[in-house]
Amino acid sequence: MAQTFSDKCAKVAKILQNGPRIDKTFAISESEFISRRSRIWKAVAGFADVDVAVAFSDEHYSGDVPYLGGNTNYSIEQVAFGLGPDPRRSGIIAGFEGVYIAGQLAARAGVPVYPTESLQLADEKYPVEGFSLDEILQRIAGREVKRIGLLTPREVIPAGVVSNLEAIAGPERVVDVQLPFQKIKNLKSDDEMRLLKDAATVTALALRAMLAVYEPGMDETEVAAFGDLLAKWSGCERKGFETMVGCGDACVTMIGPALNRTISSGAERAEAMHMGTSYKRDGLTACCRRSLFTEKPKITPYQRYFQNMVQEAFRAGFDAYVRISREDAPAWQQEQALIDFFNGRTDDTVELVRSEYGGDAAARLEQYLNEEIPSVVSGLARLKPYTGTHNAGYTECQEFYGAITLESRQPLDRQVVTMLDVALRGRGSRWLGDRFEPIIPDFDYWVVEDTLGKTGSEVSNLTGQLKADGRLDKSPGLIPIDVQDLAGHADEFENPS
Repeated sequence: MAQTFSDKCAKVAKILQNGPRIDKTFAISESEFISRRSRIWKAVAGFADVDVAVAFSDEHYSGDVPYLGGNTNYSIEQVAFGLGPDPRRSGIIAGFEGVYIAGQLAARAGVPVYPTESLQLADEKYPVEGFSLDEILQRIAGREVKRIGLLTPREVIPAGVVSNLEAIAGPERVVDVQLPFQKIKNLKSDDEMRLLKDAATVTALALRAMLAVYEPGMDETEVAAFGDLLAKWSGCERKGFETMVGCGDACVTMIGPALNRTISSGAERAEAMHMGTSYKRDGLTACCRRSLFTEKPKITPYQRYFQNMVQEAFRAGFDAYVRISREDAPAWQQEQALIDFFNGRTDDTVELVRSEYGGDAAARLEQYLNEEIPSVVSGLARLKPYTGTHNAGYTECQEFYGAITLESRQPLDRQVVTMLDVALRGRGSRWLGDRFEPIIPDFDYWVVEDTLGKTGSEVSNLTGQLKADGRLDKSPGLIPIDVQDLAGHADEFENPS
């Protein structure tokens, strides 16, 4: 018998009652914001000869301006930040509606808000006195602006904003200065780490709530709603990404948000599904994602093979992350460990497909895995859908710096947060009719992702039970690698198996 909405709310209430709590009022201090701006300006000035530097954010690329100006309440309108030698004259640049929003929190970061028509919303008109972008940048720089640095990558700044800056200084005098900015953002302060732990606590509890209320026949959005409810109630004002629930073919999306799709029930065999939560505390973002099957009794040995493989790969990636942190080793070795793990399962996977689906299916898989593609690894690791470990901070994955790839020749910085996102996909990137091109028969996607914190040589798993040296911490709120037995109940926080 399906549970009522009240039944599900009671489960969330139990999780809230038994789970850890956070201090909703703790936030980054004004002194830290001022220190950030001073350090960044010093680094930028040593990197390039510029009079002022400009950052950009909107609701899709949300990290750079809040990091400098504290306006974690950005909404609808684009917003920029002008950085100069004086950290208190530096400030938020907003459109005629955005100035009101930015002004609500700007004082806590010790910055003014500069209104300008060039960033206003669409073609509306506002009775607000504004300044030209040129005037604002000159005021921030304290002198005539002849060279402008871009703190935000050009890939995400609208062409119109870049054109305005080029009209002020000249196209050849608008230069990229992202690298020193990104390096400073990557190194987290103690207060940032505290907020990241808070975000991780709520993120894990939200996923726990979604697992607890889940039952076949619910819509994806219905499951997601309970995670969002818990997170807002607990004190997380924003999301790092839209809450994820994907079942069956929707697993192919990998990072797709919950939709008004019904999670299937009554099929002959279980379907794979994934859930993902990501919430922010004062702008700092955590993430937790897990895959499971819709109905445990219907899981086949074939399905269990891929589940177990990805879960073992997560352990291998975590162990490698701990090792490079303790040994201060080049970070690329951790990504290589994931590649080696999956490629070590290539032959077994091909043979499994052969035994279940015949020689033709196995031959197609083998051909796909061994085809020579420049800059793409061969073997089963080719179906690893993305880099297994990426940087985070004021965004969930849009930091443009700090991900671990095979090109990461330096060790990780002293204090950082990263997402260990280990997954395997069974489809290619081409649509065939209304489905993606199948590579592994009847396998779409499986993921295990946790938020990791590194301080010195020590590594903390902020959302998951798996700890360094293989220990399991079954404290309330931490998520096991295998969440199948958590689906549908809130009586225990640990995996009974």
